[in-house]
Amino acid sequence: MKRRMWWVAGAVVVAAALAGVWAWQAMPRLQTPEDVTLQYLRALESGDSRQIEATAIDVSPASLEAFAGASALIEDAQLGVVTLGDDSKTAIAEVSFALDGEQTVAEISLTSVDGRFVVDSSGLGTVVFASTIGSFVAVGDTTVPGDEEIALVPAVYTFTAAPTALLDAEEVRAVLPGNEQQVALDAAIRPEATAVAQTQLDEHLSACTETAAAAPERCGIQIPWGTEFQSAAEFRYRVEQLPVIVLAADGGFSAEDGVLTATVAGIGLDGKQREATYRTETWSVRGEVTFTETGLALSPW
Repeated sequence: MKRRMWWVAGAVVVAAALAGVWAWQAMPRLQTPEDVTLQYLRALESGDSRQIEATAIDVSPASLEAFAGASALIEDAQLGVVTLGDDSKTAIAEVSFALDGEQTVAEISLTSVDGRFVVDSSGLGTVVFASTIGSFVAVGDTTVPGDEEIALVPAVYTFTAAPTALLDAEEVRAVLPGNEQQVALDAAIRPEATAVAQTQLDEHLSACTETAAAAPERCGIQIPWGTEFQSAAEFRYRVEQLPVIVLAADGGFSAEDGVLTATVAGIGLDGKQREATYRTETWSVRGEVTFTETGLALSPW
């Protein structure tokens, strides 16, 4: 019986030892700054945003989406001298690569986080946008606010004024590690934007010219009924021609040459029921136009 107990106890000890060896072997090795930098360089060459994410660099979802649509990628990346900090928790890696036909040398800083080295913000490039029209910029496969800076993964990007279907402006730039630059887009309004704006204005003016008990506001309709009526009870309209819109680069719009007939019913100055018809061939509307991320919005005055 004792022999059996000793055998069981020995087996348990051996099993525990083997489990310990297996667990030690299964634990991921602490990566060196060289390992992490090379992993990051290979991820840059791959164009795969998932590989960028796997390096644990702090990068926004918008930047990862933009990287997926980059116009050109880093090539022939090489790791140079890596200098470890005095506290062994920081490091600076010298790297070289080709991007957009140019050979570049850069320095990337790394910091130890939870026992693992991670490339810090020096591995990204910062872009500040300025667009003459609109408040959004399309970068690769994503759209970002044009009044905010964004840290992008190094690559070549095509920057366009958004929404791209309505605005025309394009700039191609290489984004480098640790570099900050401004991208200015001299945007123009596409004919498609005018067509969309005209449709919106037509819908707005259609609501303006429905029969109502009061004259509408922000519709460019001015009827001098006060010279003939004490009070008005009904306004009826017949649209002969809608105003034609023109969009301005400064964010305004004007629509002119509309033809409108309005009939007013109410109490005349003599206290009796009265009805009068007014016609204008200079119906016009003005206001502001705002370009959104995916379209545009009119704000008639």
